[in-house]
Amino acid sequence: MLNVTPDSFSDGGRYLSVDDAVAHAERMLREGADTIDVGGESSRPPGRTYGEGFAEVSARDEIARVVPVIERVRAELGCAVSVDTVKAEVAAAALAAGASVVNEVSGAPSDALLDAVAEHGAGLVLMHSRDRGRVDASTTAYEDVVEDVRRELLREVERAAARGVARDAIWIDPGIGFAKTAAQSARLLGHLDAFVQTGYPVLVGASRKSFIAATMAEAGAEAPGPDARLGGSLAAVVAAALAGCAAVRVHDVYESLQAARVAEAMR
Repeated sequence: MLNVTPDSFSDGGRYLSVDDAVAHAERMLREGADTIDVGGESSRPPGRTYGEGFAEVSARDEIARVVPVIERVRAELGCAVSVDTVKAEVAAAALAAGASVVNEVSGAPSDALLDAVAEHGAGLVLMHSRDRGRVDASTTAYEDVVEDVRRELLREVERAAARGVARDAIWIDPGIGFAKTAAQSARLLGHLDAFVQTGYPVLVGASRKSFIAATMAEAGAEAPGPDARLGGSLAAVVAAALAGCAAVRVHDVYESLQAARVAEAMR
C-alpha cells in the first residue's frame, strides 16, 4: 500500500511528494509486490482507537494527490495499480490515469462509483464495513460475525453486478478492523475459508492494524504502536495464505512475502 496522505495511521506524511511516492513504489516492487495500491484519503475508522478517525478530503484534492503518482508509477515502473477510494470522481480519474482496480472501503459503494468501474472494465475490491468503519456498540453488533460479514459482502457483490461490473472482476475483503472489535477481527482471520468458499477472490488487509495492539493488551502485554506490529501482521498473512486467499494488502512487503510463501508451502 502506498498512502499519499498526511494522516494515515501508520505511514501518513512519508510519501507526500510524487518523487518520494514513486521511489517507495519501486522499493515495494523490488521486495515482491505485485500491485501498488495508492490511497489519497486516510481510511482510519472512527471510534475508541482513532477518535474521530479519517479527515475527509475533497474529490479535487484527492485526485491531485493520487493521479500524478498513478501516472508516473504506470509510466516508469509499468506495474499494476489500484486506487483506494470511496469517491466516484476519484475512481474515474484514477482509472483514466492508468489504474486497473478500485479498492472501495466504505462497505456500500455509490452507484456512480460502480458505474465508473463498469465503464472502464476495471476490477473492484469490495471491503466490508459499516458506517465508514466506526467501532462502537452499534456497528459491532453481529449475531455471527463471519456469517453476517459474508452475507453483507455478497449483497454488495450483487449490487455491483447489477450495475454492470463483471463478476470475474470482483474481489471481496472482510474488512479486518473496520466496524469490528479485536476479537471479531481475529475470528474473521480464523475463518477466512468461509469467504474463499464464495468463489470470489479474497483480499485481506490486516497490516499493522490496531486489533493487533488490542490483542496484545488483552493478554497483559504493552500495546505496540503501528511500527511494532510486524509479528501480528505476519500472523494474518499466514492465516490468509493457509485459507487460500488471493492477496494480502501490506506495509512490510518482503517479510509478508516470506510468510506467505512458507504458508503456501505448508498448505
